[in-house]
Amino acid sequence: MTTTANSGGAAYFARLAGTLLLISAVVAGLLGLVNHVTADRIDAINREKTAASMQEVLPSASYTELGYSGADDTVKTVYQADGGYVVEVTPSGFGGEIDMVVGIDAAGTVTGVSIVSMSETSGLGANASKESFRSQYIGKSGDLAVSKDGGEIDALTGATITSRAVTRGVNSALAAAAELH
Repeated sequence: MTTTANSGGAAYFARLAGTLLLISAVVAGLLGLVNHVTADRIDAINREKTAASMQEVLPSASYTELGYSGADDTVKTVYQADGGYVVEVTPSGFGGEIDMVVGIDAAGTVTGVSIVSMSETSGLGANASKESFRSQYIGKSGDLAVSKDGGEIDALTGATITSRAVTRGVNSALAAAAELH
């Protein structure tokens, strides 16, 4: 009697595992299909957001993408613009990569910082996208640091990691522009 109960239990678990495998395969297929269908649209939206951010940090009639061959893997793309450079950087923050663009004029000073996308903590690190935080970088050059590290950039309350990440991104942009200037 014990043998029959165990074999029935094994068949039940085999059916259950098969059903779960089938459901997982169908859901994975649907997610792949949705990703395939929406990938071009998402890419277009991201390009539009980046273009708007570039105009925000250094308005220009045209941007020419330059090749960046430096060692800093935070630097994603460098564009030459009328009167300076726009550098797209992706420093790692608390919640992952922060995609941002930094405008740098011909004198090597920051003209603006714009956050394109990030997944920092709402109400803390997400405040890095606010003008009151980003405006601290405007007119600055050299090697910047947050005040907790002896610099002059006031860190966001409760979001020092994010503040340091944005500052690292600005420093990377300044260094990339200096290499090209």
